This record gives sequence, structure tokens and C-alpha cells, in this order.
Amino acid sequence: MDQQDLFLGLERGAPMPPVATQTDVPVMDRLADKQYHDKLLQYFSARLRASEERMKVFHSRWRANELKMQAYIDLPDYERILEQMNKDKKPPSPVSITFPYAYANAWTIVTYHLHTFCGRKPMFQVASSKKESVRAALNQERLLQWNADTTRLVRWLFQFFMDGQVYGVSVLRTLWKRKMAKRSILVPPSGLPGLIARIKGDQSGYQRQQVNKLVFEGNEVEAVDPFMFFPDPNVPMDQVARKGEYVFWRAFVGKHELLSAQAQGQIRYIEKVTPLSPSAIGWNSGNNESARGRWTGGDGVAAMSNSHAGLPYYQFDQGSCIIIPKELGLGPSTFPERWLIGIVNKQQIVQLEPLDAEFDMHPVAVSEPNTFGYGFGQPGLVDFVGPIQDTLSWLLNSHIHNVRAALNNSFIYDPSMIEQQDLKNPEPGKLIRLKRSAIGQDVRQAVMQLQIQDVTQGHFGALQIFQRVADTITGVGDNIRGLQDPGGRKTATEVRTSIEAGSSRLAAQARLISANGITDLTEQMSLNLQSKLSQEVYVSVLGQSGLDGPSVIGPADIMGDFYFPTHDGTLPLDRVALLEIWKEILMGVAQDPELRSQFSVPKIFEWVAKLGGAENIESFKVQVAPEPSADAVPVGMMS
Repeated sequence: MDQQDLFLGLERGAPMPPVATQTDVPVMDRLADKQYHDKLLQYFSARLRASEERMKVFHSRWRANELKMQAYIDLPDYERILEQMNKDKKPPSPVSITFPYAYANAWTIVTYHLHTFCGRKPMFQVASSKKESVRAALNQERLLQWNADTTRLVRWLFQFFMDGQVYGVSVLRTLWKRKMAKRSILVPPSGLPGLIARIKGDQSGYQRQQVNKLVFEGNEVEAVDPFMFFPDPNVPMDQVARKGEYVFWRAFVGKHELLSAQAQGQIRYIEKVTPLSPSAIGWNSGNNESARGRWTGGDGVAAMSNSHAGLPYYQFDQGSCIIIPKELGLGPSTFPERWLIGIVNKQQIVQLEPLDAEFDMHPVAVSEPNTFGYGFGQPGLVDFVGPIQDTLSWLLNSHIHNVRAALNNSFIYDPSMIEQQDLKNPEPGKLIRLKRSAIGQDVRQAVMQLQIQDVTQGHFGALQIFQRVADTITGVGDNIRGLQDPGGRKTATEVRTSIEAGSSRLAAQARLISANGITDLTEQMSLNLQSKLSQEVYVSVLGQSGLDGPSVIGPADIMGDFYFPTHDGTLPLDRVALLEIWKEILMGVAQDPELRSQFSVPKIFEWVAKLGGAENIESFKVQVAPEPSADAVPVGMMS
């Protein structure tokens, strides 16, 4: 088989013929051989292109959903209106309104999900069915919470939930990160003066010195733009992490990021990469361009601004692929393995290494919250409510246009009887002069106002009906939005009960998101910590045991066999309701002698105070001196 036939086979996704393995040469060093590099590049690029072609089918629908989410008005028309307003010093003429129903409902659902998954601490659930691993499971939950707080994971979870409603698919990417950075330390003087200073604890003579040290070690989780997500199209998207042959994700980065990663040994061969324009790579050509920046006049991807300015432009395609190393000349193994691949500008492999992870999946967590199951590509919330939003917008705008027509004061007049300029005068309280030929005639015959009937009076009733239909489809009612029905004041219990009753649909969707996305994320983060954490971490202990202060968790404290329960999808108890429960408990324990003998009233009181926001309750404790023992001798009587 010549090279041309080989490349044609790779284009069709055929496996690459076996290549001789050089076990004595590191993989990244072998990529210096251009012929060998190009064969591998063609092998991985064929799979990336196959997914690109399949994912483009969804882009036009996604762009339409983005416009509906933004209640989009054409920007040139809006700029013209603003220009006219500033020029005439008058309010602008009314424009057609896009009823932002999809935006309101998507935000309501995302708010529910964000509060459900992030409203409690620890956020992630880890459990074990083995006695020796129960304590390690608790330590894992605390460490996962520390990792989430350190990396501000909530912002990516918000994007994860929002993408599911807009595009029908949401993706989180998980990789292990060890960040080295310069930090200042105090160094004692050398010799005897330094020894004396250390003994005395005197740091006045210490000198400040910068060292390169490990500042973070943990999971780096980010949301993946659906426009830049390229899964294996042979399996459903939400199953690609476990069943797919490959999955790629794309980012646009500056050269400084690539050089920084190369300096830390994560990638190589950046010097061989040539900056390219978006058109040369095929991005931003219209078929795969996001419309999320259309309303603001910006770009769908922030990096596009650099390309407009003619600055260096780099497309970084990273992915995970199951390969047989011996077939590609990457090792002696004949068993399928997951490898991590990085390609810059579709021309140079800069990363190629085994995916050093203990979880048996690709490092992505994918969720399709409105899935029908089985198929590749599912609808989002906006796909369901988009046509209803268009109907709501038409009902509202047609009523506005009809009212404007009724207020326009259309007249029929006889130009031979009145001065036309007086009638055209837009100022109020105008005087209309009769012509000499009309003097003495009936002035009511000179001007007559047309009676325009408002045929859209029933549109507001129809609007409410269509909105109820949309609410039924999405499962979002007034209770979920925080709007209460009229009828007098309601107690906190009544409000909470109505919200819980109306949130069952959203709770079911939250369970689905947990089952096919959050649990995968938890497993990946947990096993990464278990297999790669090298240092002890001080974490805040949550719950009643947190009164004792932070806890030290090291690699040995998180070893064990775990499973990852699915979230029940319900909202956590709010602090007010929890405070009321604990107040009842405190009163019950304080009034019952048998309970007082088993539970500590002071500790329960401290916990209730902390729930109520009194963080410094310990400072008000009375320090009681211990009573002297009967055998103690007074000081004055000692001989």
C-alpha cells in the first residue's frame, strides 16, 4: 500500500496498518520523524473530521435558539432607532418586541438546578459499601468540595446547566492539573547569624526570595462549548464518555498559553506550528458560527477578535481516543487503551500520551436533559418553546400595532374647505382655519375622523393561554418562578409546600442530569484525587464536626472503593426552615430530662446559633474556674 492509498483509507476512518514500534524511543521524540507524524496526524484527523461533519447538522438550529434566547432585534435597525432618538431629542418609535419567554424559563430551570446541586455542602456525594472505606468516602467529599471551591467550579456548572436547555447537550471536561508558579519565601541568613535567628524566632534579618513551587494540584474542570464538541457519532452523546471510541474538544488560545504549557512539559513542537486565519482552518465560515454574540455586536467566540485584528491565531484540538498502541507503533500493547491527543491548527501533534486515569471513560461528562434516548443529538428547551415564543411575540406586537393605528387619528377632509397645513400640525390644541369659500357652511362636512375598531382586544387572553401551554411543556409555573397567587398573605410553610409541589418535573430532570452527567464528573474527579494527589490538604470540615476546625486530608486518607449515588433532584432545605427545625429540637432536649442525659444542650445551642448567623457565639462563653478539691491545702497554711 503506497502513501496515497494509506491516506485515503485513513480519510474513511479505516485503521492504520501496523507500524514498527521503537520501545527505546519516547513517543514524543518519534514525532520528530515527519513521515511517522503525518501518518498519526491523518489517523486522528480522520476521526475528528467525521465528527465535525456530523455536528454541523445541529449548528443552524443552535443559532436559531441563541437568537430566541437573546430576544434578538436586528442591530442595524436598533442603531438607527437610537440615532434617531439622539438626533430628534424624542423617544424612539416603537419596534417589534420579541417576547423573552425562552430566556425567562431557561433561567428559572437553571436556577433550580444550580441551587439543587450547589446549594448544599459538600456538593458531591461519595459512598462506600465497605466498612473500611466509609471514612475515606467522607474525606473524598470534603476534598472534592475543596477542589470545587478552589477552581470556582460553580461557574462551569452554571454553563453546563444552561447549555443543556439551549442546545440540548451540555459537556464538562475533566483533566488533572499541577500548577507551578513563582512564590516569595523568607530565607534566613547563612551561617551562625541564621542559626541564632532561627533559634530566637527573629525574622527581621530574613531575605525575601522567589522560588518555583507547586501552588495547585487537583482537577481542572471546564464547560465545553457545544459548537466545539466533537464526539464519536456512533453512540448517543450522553454515552460517549463510556462507549465512544473517541471524543474531541476545541479551544482557541494565544501563543503565550501554548508556550507556557510547553515550558511545563505538557506539550511540544509549538515552534513547528504556523498561525492560520479562521477561513484557512474552516472556522467562522457561517455553518459553524455561533450567534450568541449577535445582540451585542461581538463574536460567538472571544478568540475571533484576535483573528479580526490580524494577531496570531491558534486552534487547539484536544481529545481522548481508544487505540491499540501496537497498531500505531506507540507501544507493544495489543489491548485497547485511551490516549490523550493534542493537535494545533490541524497541522501538528503537540501532545500524545496515555490517559493516566483510573476511571474507565473519556474525561468528559455529557448530559442531555431533554433526551428521547438512543439517538445522536437531542432537542433543548428552546426547541420546544421557540414556536410558542414566536406566537406570543406576534400576539403582543399585533395588539401594539393595532392600538397605534387607533391612536393615529385618521381623517377624511375636504381640501377646498380647510387649510391643510393646520390639519397636519402635530402640536396639541391646534386651530384649523376654514377657507373663504367654506365660510357659513356646516364645518362637520369639512373633516371626519375614521372610526378604527381594535380587533386585537382578545390577544391578551390568548397570550395567557399560550403561556400556560408553554408552562405545561417546560414544567415551570409561577410557584417555581417565585410568583405567588393573589389571595392574602401566606406562611413560609405554605410557600415552601407550593414550591415543592410544583418542582417535581424539575426534580425528575435534575435526577437525569445527575445520572448521566454529575455522577460521571464526581467519579472522574474522585479517582483523579485518589490516584494523583501527592500532598496533604487542609480542608474545612462541614457540619456539626466542623466546630472543631479544619482537617488535614492526605493521599492515604482517601483510598478505598467507592460508588457515586444519584442525586434525588430535590432542593436542599433553606436555612430558615432548617433553623426552625433545630429550634424545636433544642426546646425538646432542654425540656426532657431523659434527652438531656443523652444530648448536649450547649452544643445544640451553639449549632442553632451558627445556623442563625451568630458565627462568634463562642466568644461569649463564661470561663468557669474549676472547684478546688477537698484534699487541697490553702496556700497560707503551708509550712
